[in-house]
Amino acid sequence: MNEAEKKLQRHYQISPKVLEICEKVLAQSRLTFKDTRRLAESILHLSDYFIHQPLDATPWDQSWAVEAYFSYYLPLNEIRNRAVVEEGLRLGFFEGLDRVVDFGAGPASAEFALQSVSNLQQFSLIERSSTPERLLLQAGAPTGWKVSQELSSNHFSQPRSTLFVASYSLTEAEIPEEALQAEALMILEPATQADGRKLLDLRARLLQEGYSMWAPCTHQMDCPLRKNSPRDWCHDRVHVDRPPWLVEIENLLPFRNQTVTFSYLLARKKPAPKMATGAARLVGDWMKEKGKDRQMVCRSDEREFLAWLHRYGPSPELPRGIRVQIPETAKKVSNEVRLEKTPEIL
Repeated sequence: MNEAEKKLQRHYQISPKVLEICEKVLAQSRLTFKDTRRLAESILHLSDYFIHQPLDATPWDQSWAVEAYFSYYLPLNEIRNRAVVEEGLRLGFFEGLDRVVDFGAGPASAEFALQSVSNLQQFSLIERSSTPERLLLQAGAPTGWKVSQELSSNHFSQPRSTLFVASYSLTEAEIPEEALQAEALMILEPATQADGRKLLDLRARLLQEGYSMWAPCTHQMDCPLRKNSPRDWCHDRVHVDRPPWLVEIENLLPFRNQTVTFSYLLARKKPAPKMATGAARLVGDWMKEKGKDRQMVCRSDEREFLAWLHRYGPSPELPRGIRVQIPETAKKVSNEVRLEKTPEIL
């Protein structure tokens, strides 16, 4: 696969800065990425904790939680955040914003990704535990971040230029009422059915509160999955170019992350730019069926699928999460939008 193909498929490497921070934190416990068995045990321990105690706060006072985060969860969560930030940059989502309030910041997964947004100058991290901040500072993370244990109205003294961030933190809490003072919201959640459906409910509330959906939605109507399906949920997927040490760790785990998934919302009080007629986002994986291939697509409050009939030749395998332009001439049959050629990628 060449570089152009990898870009289309959305391949990500672990951030060098994040990798440096993680190495330094692990070194404080006399560990390296070569300690694969120890790290795998810690990762599995924290994974089980999240599964069985999903509403509890991260146990930062436990050494296995620290080891798991800085060998696995931080590198992968930064990639998830980076994918969302890059989509926001493509849409001009961050224009006019200069400060960030990160609720439940943990080890600053979002901040590392948001460093690429040059106009964001002030970062306020809200985190109940002092452990992540202490470890990050000892490892040489940016010192300009202001850390607080509690969210207050003071964090929204300039709401029109404030971005509220919640990255994997609303699984433990509801969105704070103060957050709705902010001009912009960037919210990431695990790509589970429970968290994904909860995020669809939050989307509906934000529309009622006057927010405009910038991504992943291409419209301001009801979510078709929330409206027309009791089980489906919206989530995205990107590929991870795993370094050898990560492959070795995952060989000892019951799960793999050649790809990482996540659910997200980018919302602002400023109206989202109007999409061209036919603009849509692929929100499903490729499904091969008899006589045709299908992929769920979102462009309105209807639950629809793009469909390629095999009689027209090989169908394109387009990645989940990208935006495409559906031609006006496309034929609609039931819930299928049938295409004869690859749609334009936006």
